[in-house]
Amino acid sequence: MNVTIEHSFCPYCEEVTELYFRIINTILFSSNEAELREGMKRLQQNTPLDEYFIFGYGAHHLWVIQRRPSDKTQVFDYRIMMAEF
Repeated sequence: MNVTIEHSFCPYCEEVTELYFRIINTILFSSNEAELREGMKRLQQNTPLDEYFIFGYGAHHLWVIQRRPSDKTQVFDYRIMMAEF
């Protein structure tokens, strides 16, 4: 599975930086869509992923958007990464 970095990432704290790389590793270590969905679900359950990122699925891809540090109800204008499956 390939991950495409589409826009810059804002490393405003250590926790968000660690989660960013854990998302990338989850994508890279998944060999199919089912493993990716399970890996992201596990990451969501075991970390504060939803506090820093929003993610979702298209027909053939996963997308990730970063939340703004000043107001966690807002997100940056562009997705930061995408993974096609």
